[in-house]
Amino acid sequence: MQCQYPNSSAPLLSDDTERFWTEDASTGVRYQINSESALTWHQARKSCQEQNAELLSITEIHEQEYVGELIKKFSFALWIGLNTLNFNSGWQWAGGSPFRYLNWAPGSPFPAPGKICGTMNPRQNAKWENQACNQRFGYICKKRKINSKFNNITKEEMRPIKCTEGWWPYAGHCYSIQRESKAWKDALTSCKRQNGDLASVHTIAEYGFLVSQLGYKPTEELWLGLNDLKAHFYFEWSDGTPVMFTTWQRRHPTYRNGLEDCVVMKGQDGYWATDVCDRQLGYICKKKPSSQSPEEKIKDPGCQEGWKRFSFYCYLVGSALATFSDANKTCEQSKAYLATVETRNEQAFLISLIGLRSEKYFWLGLSDTEEQGMFRWTSGETPTFTHWNSAMPGKEQGCVAMGTGASAGLWDVISCQETANFLCKQRAMDVPPPAPPVHVPAASCAQGWDGAPQADSCFKVSALDKNLKKNWFEAEEFCREIGGNLVTINSKEDQLLIWQLALEKGLQTQGFWMGLFLLNPDEGFTWIDGSPVIYENWDEDEPNNDKGIEHCVMFNRSPQMRWNDLYCEHLLNWICESKKGMTTSPFNWKYQAVQTADGWIIYKDKQYYFSRERVPMEKARRICQRNFADLVVIEDENERQFIWKYVSTEPTNYLLLFTLITIHINYNFYLYLLRVFDRVIAFLLLTGFWNDINCGLKNAFICERRNSTYSGFVPTVLPPLGGCPVMWILFQNKCYKIVGSREEERLTWYSARSACIELGGNLASIHNAQVQAFLTFHLKDVADETWIGLSDKHSYVWTDGSPYDYACWARGFPLSKYSRVGWKVWDNIGKQEIKSMDSKPELFHSTTAPDSDFFHYGNSSYLIIPSKMSWEEARKACREKSSELASISDYYSNIFLLLQAAQYGETLWIGLNSNTSYGYYRWSDKQKIDFSNWHYEEPKEKKACVFLELSGEWKTAPCNEKHFSACKKSEDILPSDPPQDIGRCPQSGHIAWIPFRSYCYYFNANEMSWVQSVTQCGMLTSVEDLAESNFLAEHADLYTSKTSGFWIGLYRNINGQLLWQDNSALDFVNWAEAEPLEEQRENEYCVQLSASSGSWNSIPCSSRKGFICKTPKSK
Repeated sequence: MQCQYPNSSAPLLSDDTERFWTEDASTGVRYQINSESALTWHQARKSCQEQNAELLSITEIHEQEYVGELIKKFSFALWIGLNTLNFNSGWQWAGGSPFRYLNWAPGSPFPAPGKICGTMNPRQNAKWENQACNQRFGYICKKRKINSKFNNITKEEMRPIKCTEGWWPYAGHCYSIQRESKAWKDALTSCKRQNGDLASVHTIAEYGFLVSQLGYKPTEELWLGLNDLKAHFYFEWSDGTPVMFTTWQRRHPTYRNGLEDCVVMKGQDGYWATDVCDRQLGYICKKKPSSQSPEEKIKDPGCQEGWKRFSFYCYLVGSALATFSDANKTCEQSKAYLATVETRNEQAFLISLIGLRSEKYFWLGLSDTEEQGMFRWTSGETPTFTHWNSAMPGKEQGCVAMGTGASAGLWDVISCQETANFLCKQRAMDVPPPAPPVHVPAASCAQGWDGAPQADSCFKVSALDKNLKKNWFEAEEFCREIGGNLVTINSKEDQLLIWQLALEKGLQTQGFWMGLFLLNPDEGFTWIDGSPVIYENWDEDEPNNDKGIEHCVMFNRSPQMRWNDLYCEHLLNWICESKKGMTTSPFNWKYQAVQTADGWIIYKDKQYYFSRERVPMEKARRICQRNFADLVVIEDENERQFIWKYVSTEPTNYLLLFTLITIHINYNFYLYLLRVFDRVIAFLLLTGFWNDINCGLKNAFICERRNSTYSGFVPTVLPPLGGCPVMWILFQNKCYKIVGSREEERLTWYSARSACIELGGNLASIHNAQVQAFLTFHLKDVADETWIGLSDKHSYVWTDGSPYDYACWARGFPLSKYSRVGWKVWDNIGKQEIKSMDSKPELFHSTTAPDSDFFHYGNSSYLIIPSKMSWEEARKACREKSSELASISDYYSNIFLLLQAAQYGETLWIGLNSNTSYGYYRWSDKQKIDFSNWHYEEPKEKKACVFLELSGEWKTAPCNEKHFSACKKSEDILPSDPPQDIGRCPQSGHIAWIPFRSYCYYFNANEMSWVQSVTQCGMLTSVEDLAESNFLAEHADLYTSKTSGFWIGLYRNINGQLLWQDNSALDFVNWAEAEPLEEQRENEYCVQLSASSGSWNSIPCSSRKGFICKTPKSK
């Protein structure tokens, strides 16, 4: 039997549930509510897409109400497709649905770094909240009955039209910018007077036309027809056409004062923003051409016929499919080249030309065919702008084509041998050649920034203590606040410059955030400052988007500065970049951590204590409560960020209480979690995510208390005494019930666990020898194994969440992981179950202490004398009651006495002693020793009296020590030692066996390890008494010239218990002075008999000694 108090930890896995679709009969749209999942936003979207669906988008009020009904029973947030993953624009829906309806929860969207993905929260009436995309929630998928397709331009819309003076044609409509300032309603009236309406925009191509071909200026703000004047937060076009496309400014649409009901186009990119309708602004009108207008082909000035003018250049849309090389040759024949794209406005113009075309791709003049990862234009120009599609540019060499339709304007790297249409570009004929560049003396860098003469940028390198490092969003926010962005690396020269800078500062061993990211799954990697992505330096097997959560990029600490995509909330150093001459702001690295006098960290109105001690959850709570605190409750994202930053400096995990972000679960639900799911929430250091684990596992922990005065410690409050329901047995203030004695009642472990929970308890957990003994005693007549609450998923845990701090495995167990544990001495099988629950105070009834009468067990009667006395006094007191100090003949008798001792909480003298038999332990009632249960390192020769510990093990002590006593009367006839057997020793030509009493002995001085000697002998000698010990010492002395000692059959098992190899009871010892040691030396598990003295020493089993064999005489 191996009973011990182990230390282990392991996570638990949750069960999956069935997923299903619900169809809205009025629209044919289907929805899937994944309430049991816990994924990041990107993982959730991928899950939907794998089912030919998309994360939920809501474009109609009816849809919001319908989905709100589906999820109203839940109490936690669910991911939807809402996001602002494009740092240059505003809120949008994954999948491209127009963002035309708003339903934000109060206080949302909260403008915190990184909170750029959206959830729907049933506890907020299904309103929307913004969250960090790497948090884990359930999610909602949406699938249309018939997938909508991008509408390509019709032949009718391609037909050239004539517009009245001041109006410009595009795709079957005429457009005009009116710069006379008017309020929105007056602008609408003005357009209607001209037989038109305020402009509506239905595709990215039409948007590109408005930005690039109407003469729009980035300094302008122009009214569009979009508004929510009819229904608040529900945007419609004033011309009544359906809302199919939106492209909002960053942090728009917004309602700071609740009056922003109309929409303007403004800024460098012409994105949209909500504004007060009374503002006096210009506007864009749109109308159909006059039916009397004849067809007309328009020749743009400075361009050949069929070419389109934009800025200083003319562009031709190809008329046939060709390879990249052939397309380039065709352009060269017209003294042009495959199109370059230098600005976002030029990109918008090209989208307006091809976005509605039926061809999939149009070649641009970009490729990395000369050097993989280094993109160059065929014109020889250096790229200043890129707009990659999802997962682009990738690692494959190729040529670049612009997509159309749903992917209009996005760039893909494809094989140069594929065929696609193409775009040619040439300088307009009326435009003079560009003037030679004028040398402008380079500006210097501001104080605190570093630069180089050959660079046009300045850099600020952060290399800070762990608790000052930042996640990617915070690092970028910091750089913006001081006048820059996270660094951009777009060439080998850039990379070398950054490396030299780090080397000069001795920071070459650090990893740093840079400005590259892939947050928008519909686009490729992007530099935060808008620079083109034309150079890559990925590490081997990167980027890999591990676990679907790596969307930000760092460079590592090697001289090659290889790139790695990483979890954006990882804490790293960072490098800011600002163009020379730009205004920068002062910066402050210092992290203010204010502490109380007793070492608690202050944050807002709370105080926190971060403990490195690893303990089970309940012990962690007790420690916190002693300091007028409790395990931390995280109530919002700011608090989570604060805690994560602090604990991320520590190499450990911390336990948290039972809350989710913004969801304060009540205490009753916490108790339910512990009872039914044995789980508590743990805060994971690496990511800051939470994980539910068994409460019995050991972790560090965080205490939290409010900022208030306090003094001293909270006194420990013991649980009230209670009683048990009928058919349950009370022990140590818990109730137990053994179920399954009949065949039809027997269950699997999981079914038994569920049955116990239904009765208000759980499968029994065992945390000390007293409970082990109590249950063993009550199971002594049970024939089959019995389930207890221990199971194994990587490590053993109790199903009730209590710590795994005691074990009592049967020999040969545990067999393997992923198992459940049965009784009696523990093994991995079982059929019946033991249920346990806390006692109930309302069922408590007082009990009197046991009286002085003997109590009966087996064929004996026992009496506990509850006063402390020496061994001789105890023996005398027993004899005065016509009894003797108790002898113990078997395992269950030992347990029986242990349970009596447990009632008093005191150790008991028993009748075993060696003070009258020369070191040979005997029962004072002359009972033959057939059973022993010695404690580790026992027995000890000079401590000649024995007491029963509260663990049930036996210990020696000076006979004048004071203990309670156990007396015994026995009706059995006590067995005596049998007479010595008559017999002969084995006959062998090369082995000399020496007879002594009933056994024969062989002394071999050839030195070898203990295991080798066992192989030679079969059975090393045991020593039963002083006479046998003297016999062995006398013969060993003859071999002192050949060996210093002999192996005997005494050894320690893995739990430190001394056992004889032949299973004899250990009732005699002959230790050398100072043996056995109080603290066992490592590997000293075997025992030698000294050749010179005959005394015993424990030494490593690998030592080389002679050995003594022992075998019974033959008849």
